[in-house]
Amino acid sequence: MTKHKNLDDQAPFSAPIEDLQVRIAFLDDLVEQLNDQVTQQSLELADLKKQMQLLYQRVESSDLSEGIATFDPMTNRPPHY
Repeated sequence: MTKHKNLDDQAPFSAPIEDLQVRIAFLDDLVEQLNDQVTQQSLELADLKKQMQLLYQRVESSDLSEGIATFDPMTNRPPHY
């Protein structure tokens, strides 16, 4: 009889414990997904930084003064003036 009574005493606690276990499992899965996403974005960010460095190097190495005329506001007046 005491064994049966102990099981009845534990019954009200089993449902909240199961709910907590389900929530923990869900949160573990969510943390893993977020970690994967952060890792992927970190790799993409590193790749974008490398691309930007290459672009900066190409811009610095090229001479942009050729082909681009300087703008003088007094001589290069728009047609509506």
